[in-house]
Amino acid sequence: MPQPYQVYLVGGAVRDALLELSVTDHDWVVTGAIPEQLEQQGFQQVGKQFPVFLHPKNKEEYALARKEKKQGEGYTGFICDFSPDISLEEDLERRDLTINAIAQDKNGTLIDPFNGQKDLHDRVFRHVSNAFIEDPLRVLRVARFAARFHHFGFSIAPETMRLMQAISASGELSSLSAERIWKELEKALNTQHSNAFFSVLKEANALEKLFPEFIWEDSQSLVDILSKIELTPAQRWAILCKDTPLAELAQLHQHIRCPNQFKVLAEQTRSFLENQRIPMDSVAWENWLISVNAIKKPQPFVLLIEVLSLLTNSKLEDWQLLRNTIAAINAAGLIKQGLVGAELGQALKKIRADALDKTLSPFIS
Repeated sequence: MPQPYQVYLVGGAVRDALLELSVTDHDWVVTGAIPEQLEQQGFQQVGKQFPVFLHPKNKEEYALARKEKKQGEGYTGFICDFSPDISLEEDLERRDLTINAIAQDKNGTLIDPFNGQKDLHDRVFRHVSNAFIEDPLRVLRVARFAARFHHFGFSIAPETMRLMQAISASGELSSLSAERIWKELEKALNTQHSNAFFSVLKEANALEKLFPEFIWEDSQSLVDILSKIELTPAQRWAILCKDTPLAELAQLHQHIRCPNQFKVLAEQTRSFLENQRIPMDSVAWENWLISVNAIKKPQPFVLLIEVLSLLTNSKLEDWQLLRNTIAAINAAGLIKQGLVGAELGQALKKIRADALDKTLSPFIS
């Protein structure tokens, strides 16, 4: 007859509750169980390397307690042992940081064998065990936590930073896939303090290895711009990439395989900073507005000019005036005059440029 198993809430849900943050995702660890017991309860297995199950009703993840043994390179080079005699403490010991190695039982009692509560109180990111060095992904995870919890004033324990630097020196960062690197970066870009992600990577000697084309220097003005809560993740990325030359930026985007909206916005931002200036003549502005699809794609254009207004310390309404001026012009009258092809295009460009001149915009020389 199967023995009863125990279920514990673990990881981020416990940590965030202790930080008095809202908790949306719950992860559970199951001890003393075999896969068949959960399957009989209607759980659906989704894990390949080790058994992770989805709850039959709420679809939350339940993982069998496990230990890991390093046997290959990278963050996937592990053999997992998920036998039912593995204890909760053994499972918690394989986790990255002490603040993520706290569990809670069904009665609300906290199980904290690695003093994660103290590190939460002291605002310290500290590795659980020396097994931390076996997983290169943890360098990115700590950097991402630094961005997410920046406003709490967390610091990285010196001994943990030394392990992160050792990982960087080992060459194991090269084993991380572009998709995995982007996933951690995107999470950091969803925070107001995404610059902290790169600060930590730089201190860990990982920045050039993970983002070799990226040129970035921390500054208070950059921090002030990035901390604006209304920015989208793509806008934060464009701002962070402002000093990376366009050719290198294109290589970086190919390297990290980021989504197209991030790529286009960052490259359009850098292209303006590299090739245009304020003020310009009306012909140059008309050329630029058409090149960034200001008329056909108004929503991406708004994201672009919001970034450029911040980086050039200019007024957003002045950028909007440029687009609104040429958007009000159409080719219908010119077509009635019999203009077609290149002749039509040239006439339309001249009318737009003339209209921009008449706005008396401070952007137009």
